Amino acid sequence: MRNPGTKLFQAMGCEVVLGGASADAACAVEQLFRKRDQTFSRFIAESELNRVNASAGRPVRVSHEFAAMLRVALEAAAESDGVVDPTLGAALAAAGYDADFPLLRDDGRVPAAGLVGRWRGVGLIGRHLFVPAGVQLDLNGVVKGATVDDALVLIGEQGWVSAGGDLATRGGVVVSLPHGGTVRLDRGALATSGTDRRRWIRSGRVQHHLIDPGTGMPAHSGWRYVTACAATCVGADVAAKVGFLQGASGPEWLDARGIPARFVTPRGNVLVNDSWRRRLEREESVCI
Repeated sequence: MRNPGTKLFQAMGCEVVLGGASADAACAVEQLFRKRDQTFSRFIAESELNRVNASAGRPVRVSHEFAAMLRVALEAAAESDGVVDPTLGAALAAAGYDADFPLLRDDGRVPAAGLVGRWRGVGLIGRHLFVPAGVQLDLNGVVKGATVDDALVLIGEQGWVSAGGDLATRGGVVVSLPHGGTVRLDRGALATSGTDRRRWIRSGRVQHHLIDPGTGMPAHSGWRYVTACAATCVGADVAAKVGFLQGASGPEWLDARGIPARFVTPRGNVLVNDSWRRRLEREESVCI
């Protein structure tokens, strides 16, 4: 049973749950999520993202908020050497993710490789943006994580926010982990990337939303889920994606940056990196 003190709503294609929020704070958080969705959704025709994508090949002036989110995404691309890349919108559409997720149907079209990542070709100076012709931005991961962080500020000193695998807290909360187990997070954020939620069938083939920027197709990874911990939710979300997309080298890559992470294989085997062992207190262990 859900805690009666929590509040929930649907936004950005997922369930958003708030803990410790007053009625006014919950209203402000919901408005924030809906505003960001109106700005950054690929599936809202009048969104700023779609306006920018329609201008690919020509300079365009964007809002302060859009520039700020894109800057975070480009910094993540630089830090990960392009493993996470904000220019994969066309590749997602080519794989069949061309409508809001509940509306996806197998229409028989064969999925195709999309454009490979081209984040280095994106130019952003202040609010002036240039996206190469043919390139389509997709900022969903960064936007959702950043919105969770901003929502936590609206809640105040004590509380938590969860949105589709991303969670940020102040004051402590026990969090269920993929494939069993829990962890107590006193402050900061957890994010999980995996292939179980955003997956669909196209021409009889299973597709998912984690695109390999080197091929423009859904990535083949040795992990089913990767959960990462960081000071912010946007940082945890980026780390989890990098851990997933790096495959076998994911644990080492995150350890080198001091990022705690937990990995689950398709067969359900669980591995945690050294940073996870050192920094996170396990609240409860279960047989897996």
